[in-house]
Amino acid sequence: MDQIFAPEYFDTIFRFLPTNKDLHSCLLVNKHWAACTVPILWEAPFRIKSEYIPSPKVINTYLAFIPDSIFLKFGYKERIGLSTIKPLFFNYPSFLKEFSYDQFLTAAIANKCCKNIIIELFKMLAMNDVILRQFVIYSCFNHYSINLDNIVSLVPLHFSECASIFSGLTYFNCSYQWPTQKTRLFDIIAKNCHNIKNLKVSIYHEDEGIALSALICSQKHLKRFSLINSNDFASLPIQALVNQKHSLNSVAFEDMHCNHNLNKTEFFNYAICQLNNSAISVLTQCTKISKMKFKHIEGLNSSEFLPLATAFSNLTSLEYSYGTYNIYDSAAPIELLSGLIMTSCNTLKRIMLDWHSHDDLDITQLVKIIAQYVISLEYLKIPLYTLEQLAQIHKTHNQLRKLEINMGGRINPHCALSLLANVPLKSHRHSIRLNFDYHENSTLKFNLLNRIFESIFYKNAFKKLSETKLLE
Repeated sequence: MDQIFAPEYFDTIFRFLPTNKDLHSCLLVNKHWAACTVPILWEAPFRIKSEYIPSPKVINTYLAFIPDSIFLKFGYKERIGLSTIKPLFFNYPSFLKEFSYDQFLTAAIANKCCKNIIIELFKMLAMNDVILRQFVIYSCFNHYSINLDNIVSLVPLHFSECASIFSGLTYFNCSYQWPTQKTRLFDIIAKNCHNIKNLKVSIYHEDEGIALSALICSQKHLKRFSLINSNDFASLPIQALVNQKHSLNSVAFEDMHCNHNLNKTEFFNYAICQLNNSAISVLTQCTKISKMKFKHIEGLNSSEFLPLATAFSNLTSLEYSYGTYNIYDSAAPIELLSGLIMTSCNTLKRIMLDWHSHDDLDITQLVKIIAQYVISLEYLKIPLYTLEQLAQIHKTHNQLRKLEINMGGRINPHCALSLLANVPLKSHRHSIRLNFDYHENSTLKFNLLNRIFESIFYKNAFKKLSETKLLE
């Protein structure tokens, strides 16, 4: 069997296996299967998930590629990690493709690696011709109780010595705030990498904004761009997107607000989103954008953003979310959202509007546009304040694959459920989720609910029974 299939076929097959446990089983079959499995297991040993802590064995294996003399140089009485007496079967570091710096740093410190040994690990990656496709550095200051000064000194200062590992990046995520500037890291990546497709970043200083702008301009075909908590200097990188207007198809803005309850990050810039006229003009030129996302953004209701409302005619996904059930949106940008939806009414497949307000907002025009003009919608999430709005949405879009509605406190839950019972979904593959926001002293009456749900669950059965009797 091994002689029939080329290695690339095994690679394709093994990548369909659901778990690493299955891959480990394949690893034990024979040498040929092991040679096909090991690169897959070791291309992303530091998963990009905050709840995942890598096994110490990963760092132990990497340490085996550092000479004994290096440990003696930095004051270790003996080497740490795997022994070098028995040679390893594979060059494990060379397979690395996806690298989460936070997970790597946590695992290295847990293995008693000092600052200098961690730097040597980076140099070792470069010496083993590692070419990363993903590099993520975003959360170590917020999640791990590690000496901050040591971390800061580790981060950008020594990346220039192993800059070659960034030459193949297609995904770069540096989306959290540092107490020191990220300018040098941006400069290194801009100089050595020109193929980033997905860029997710935050900036805190003007110098970072200038360096990020240069990084954006240095890329050949940037497709996705996300700007996080970069309030004061957001216009700088947005203006640089003019160089990517022919390839950019997704843009997102997140965490630009003044609400201290929405973010507990230590380094956070509280201010509303403000883009100058030049930045707004550049965004309107990026007409190939098909996905747009606003998450926890204040200031979008300003007239300065209205040119965006008619700029994108090919949106397939639009997201706007702000706050939680305890944090309210005092100024949802209804006019901007209505314009964006109307302009892309022929192409939109996914609309997710999720805000919470003390008062009932006037969204009559917004609901009318969604109900009457959007023709290809598959997923809709929206807050509604009247039963008429619910009826209008459900009547025109009851073939949606997924409908999720946050119901205002003035909507009677029994009436809402009755409406859905009288106009049931046409397919069991479609789903509706209703979130009722009614007063704590209100209670749902069991008898009414019983009748409603009987109508929902048994209506089709009664219909089929009636048809059978008629035939008889």
